[in-house]
Amino acid sequence: MFQKSGYISLKRAAQQLGVHEQTLRSWERKGLIHLARLPKSGYRRVPVEEVQRIQAAMLSDNTLVGVRRAPPNGDAAALTQAQALAATVRAELADLASTLMFDEFMQARRGRTWLP
Repeated sequence: MFQKSGYISLKRAAQQLGVHEQTLRSWERKGLIHLARLPKSGYRRVPVEEVQRIQAAMLSDNTLVGVRRAPPNGDAAALTQAQALAATVRAELADLASTLMFDEFMQARRGRTWLP
Protein backbone atom coordinates (compact mmCIF):
# COMPACT_ATOMS: atom_id res chain seq x y z
CA MET A 1 0.00 0.00 0.00
CA PHE A 2 2.77 2.48 0.94
CA GLN A 3 5.81 2.66 -1.27
CA LYS A 4 8.79 3.14 0.97
CA SER A 5 10.42 5.69 -1.32
CA GLY A 6 7.20 7.67 -1.89
CA TYR A 7 6.60 8.58 1.75
CA ILE A 8 8.73 9.94 4.57
CA SER A 9 8.16 10.25 8.28
CA LEU A 10 6.59 13.34 9.78
CA LYS A 11 9.82 14.09 11.62
CA ARG A 12 11.95 13.94 8.47
CA ALA A 13 9.45 16.06 6.49
CA ALA A 14 9.45 18.69 9.25
CA GLN A 15 13.26 18.76 9.24
CA GLN A 16 13.40 19.16 5.47
CA LEU A 17 10.86 21.98 5.55
CA GLY A 18 12.36 23.70 8.58
CA VAL A 19 9.13 23.62 10.56
CA HIS A 20 7.98 21.84 13.70
CA GLU A 21 6.19 18.50 13.42
CA GLN A 22 3.15 20.07 15.07
CA THR A 23 3.02 22.60 12.23
CA LEU A 24 2.54 19.77 9.74
CA ARG A 25 -0.22 18.30 11.90
CA SER A 26 -1.89 21.71 12.04
CA TRP A 27 -1.60 22.11 8.26
CA GLU A 28 -3.22 18.70 7.87
CA ARG A 29 -6.18 19.75 10.04
CA LYS A 30 -6.56 22.90 7.93
CA GLY A 31 -6.44 20.83 4.73
CA LEU A 32 -3.24 22.48 3.50
CA ILE A 33 -1.28 19.26 3.25
CA HIS A 34 -2.28 15.65 2.71
CA LEU A 35 -0.73 13.16 5.10
CA ALA A 36 -1.20 9.42 4.75
CA ARG A 37 -1.73 7.17 7.73
CA LEU A 38 -0.31 3.72 8.19
CA PRO A 39 -3.15 1.18 8.36
CA LYS A 40 -2.38 -0.55 11.66
CA SER A 41 -0.51 2.02 13.71
CA GLY A 42 -2.14 5.23 12.45
CA TYR A 43 1.23 6.95 12.24
CA ARG A 44 1.39 9.72 9.68
CA ARG A 45 3.57 9.59 6.59
CA VAL A 46 4.15 12.51 4.26
CA PRO A 47 4.16 11.99 0.50
CA VAL A 48 7.43 13.18 -1.00
CA GLU A 49 5.43 15.17 -3.56
CA GLU A 50 3.79 17.18 -0.77
CA VAL A 51 7.17 18.05 0.73
CA GLN A 52 8.44 19.12 -2.68
CA ARG A 53 5.32 21.21 -3.29
CA ILE A 54 5.69 23.04 0.01
CA GLN A 55 9.44 23.53 -0.48
CA ALA A 56 8.77 25.06 -3.90
CA ALA A 57 6.20 27.42 -2.39
CA MET A 58 8.63 28.42 0.38
CA LEU A 59 11.52 28.99 -2.04
CA SER A 60 9.45 31.04 -4.43
CA ASP A 61 8.17 33.12 -1.49
CA ASN A 62 4.59 32.16 -2.37
CA THR A 63 2.33 31.84 0.59
CA LEU A 64 0.40 28.66 1.10
CA VAL A 65 -3.31 29.25 1.06
CA GLY A 66 -4.45 29.55 4.65
CA VAL A 67 -0.93 30.14 6.01
CA ARG A 68 0.44 33.58 6.60
CA ARG A 69 3.79 34.70 7.82
CA ALA A 70 3.66 36.57 11.08
CA PRO A 71 4.97 40.12 10.91
CA PRO A 72 7.73 40.93 13.41
CA ASN A 73 5.43 42.93 15.70
CA GLY A 74 4.41 45.90 13.62
CA ASP A 75 6.99 48.17 15.24
CA ALA A 76 9.08 49.63 12.40
CA ALA A 77 11.74 50.95 14.81
CA ALA A 78 12.20 47.52 16.38
CA LEU A 79 12.47 45.90 12.96
CA THR A 80 15.09 48.44 11.86
CA GLN A 81 17.04 47.88 15.08
CA ALA A 82 16.90 44.09 14.65
CA GLN A 83 18.09 44.34 11.03
CA ALA A 84 20.99 46.59 12.07
CA LEU A 85 21.98 44.18 14.85
CA ALA A 86 21.81 41.22 12.47
CA ALA A 87 24.04 43.06 9.98
CA THR A 88 26.55 43.81 12.76
CA VAL A 89 26.68 40.18 13.86
CA ARG A 90 27.06 39.00 10.24
CA ALA A 91 29.97 41.41 9.76
CA GLU A 92 31.64 40.23 12.97
CA LEU A 93 31.24 36.59 11.97
CA ALA A 94 32.69 37.29 8.52
CA ASP A 95 35.77 38.89 10.12
CA LEU A 96 36.47 36.01 12.49
CA ALA A 97 39.72 34.17 12.16
CA SER A 98 39.20 30.57 11.16
CA THR A 99 41.07 29.44 14.28
CA LEU A 100 38.70 31.20 16.67
CA MET A 101 36.40 28.78 18.44
CA PHE A 102 32.71 29.52 18.92
CA ASP A 103 33.09 29.62 22.69
CA GLU A 104 35.92 32.16 22.36
CA PHE A 105 33.75 34.29 20.08
CA MET A 106 30.86 34.21 22.55
CA GLN A 107 33.17 35.13 25.41
CA ALA A 108 34.51 38.12 23.46
CA ARG A 109 31.02 39.13 22.30
CA ARG A 110 29.09 38.66 25.54
CA GLY A 111 31.82 38.76 28.17
CA ARG A 112 31.19 35.16 29.18
CA THR A 113 31.53 31.71 27.76
CA TRP A 114 28.71 30.01 25.93
CA LEU A 115 28.93 26.82 27.97
CA PRO A 116 29.05 26.82 31.78
